[in-house]
Amino acid sequence: MIYTYKLTEEISRWAFEIHIKNINSWWIAYTNPTAGPWKRVESYDEKNKKGEVCRFGRDEKRPDIIIVNDELKIIIIFEAKDSLDKLKSKNQIEKSCKVVEDMAKTLNSIVDNPYWGERHSYKKYNGLLWGSTNLSSNESIQEVFRIYSEELNRIESIIDKTIQIGVESNKDINNSINISYHTNSESKIANNIIESLK
Repeated sequence: MIYTYKLTEEISRWAFEIHIKNINSWWIAYTNPTAGPWKRVESYDEKNKKGEVCRFGRDEKRPDIIIVNDELKIIIIFEAKDSLDKLKSKNQIEKSCKVVEDMAKTLNSIVDNPYWGERHSYKKYNGLLWGSTNLSSNESIQEVFRIYSEELNRIESIIDKTIQIGVESNKDINNSINISYHTNSESKIANNIIESLK
């Protein structure tokens, strides 16, 4: 029997999270499930013990995923939607950029937490994750990156605005999800990020 399903934001995100859990270079500091432990950002101390870094209020706006790479000293803060088009609305762009900016400021300010350690000084980047049943064109992806870069510049964001990372969870005709990675930059660090995510 072949099972079918609708590709939702949640499933698109789960596919990426499962992939991250199966590679060694990145780990998940926070995920925002529909129902689950959405309150805490967690990290590891020098003895690899897991603990709380910060906590969200019930009505506080939260990102969808935060991932960390200790080797590259990079943190990516993701907004997720079930389609690329849903990331493009003006309200969504403003909301997403504010959430990323606020989260980056919070993570930068945590300087005396044993579980966070020196990660407050890591580079922070904007990440966009979306689902699709037809692969997005490079032109449409780059246009979304451009719009987000403009908004991050407008609000004078503290994050590195020169690099954005995109993750597409594409459901194929066999109901499998294939993940592809995108960036707006040809820099060495952007290439290192993309290669490390694969």
